[in-house]
Amino acid sequence: MSSFSRLLSTISKKVVKPFSPTPSTQKTHKLSLLDQCMGNFYMPLVLFYPKHQLEQGPKQLSKLLENSFSKALTYHQPWDGSLRDNTTTHCDDTGAELFEVEVNCPINQVVHHPDLTFPSGLSWKNVPHANDGGRLSIAQLSHFDCGGMAISVCMSHTVGVARSAFSFLKDWDTLTREHPNGELSSPSYYVQDSLMPSLPDGPLKFPVVVEPNTKESVEFEKRFFFLSKSNIRALKAMIVDDPSSIVQNPTTTEVVSAIVYKCV
Repeated sequence: MSSFSRLLSTISKKVVKPFSPTPSTQKTHKLSLLDQCMGNFYMPLVLFYPKHQLEQGPKQLSKLLENSFSKALTYHQPWDGSLRDNTTTHCDDTGAELFEVEVNCPINQVVHHPDLTFPSGLSWKNVPHANDGGRLSIAQLSHFDCGGMAISVCMSHTVGVARSAFSFLKDWDTLTREHPNGELSSPSYYVQDSLMPSLPDGPLKFPVVVEPNTKESVEFEKRFFFLSKSNIRALKAMIVDDPSSIVQNPTTTEVVSAIVYKCV
């Protein structure tokens, strides 16, 4: 651990459970083929708040954020479950880790020392894979000596893409601002195997890693450009008009990913 990590001191570490138990009909989340390919990869995101943007003190704000974090997990069940055999997320309310730390430096120093918000000693680096008991999502509240604050999250890419992670942050923000009566109209949508099912001979084994036989290896890469917005809009319209379609309002990423998967 680098020397500037001494600026950190841990206030608390806990496991936060969803505010409401997951219904029995939503206990199983089957991973799509693309999700099975992700491997042990986590998405780190951090939001910074200067002191003048905070309306409450550290203790009150931490309690509020912990409560709304629990409520946000209720609407994003795959993030608080456990991974089984790289094929299924069991939404068993395992919970997510929540760290709270003090950072003994001004908030602007983090620009030069990013490990202060993603410290190696607090599960951000070398996160144990969820299949080995690791959490699918981790959050950290960092209090700076200048009065500012940072909210960091680290979320498994096996469960969702960056859009899903941003959706979680947005819902967490909404539930925090509308506390204690905040509610969301509907849970977020997570792609399952109905859109991109497992291979006929079974799901991919974890991890999907190819080790080169020699130190010198040749890699090939292809890039495909989808330049016509009109064609993408037409694809979206075809999906929306199809009565058997599971996705009612597909994003551009979902449409392009689906057409590539079909061609492959």
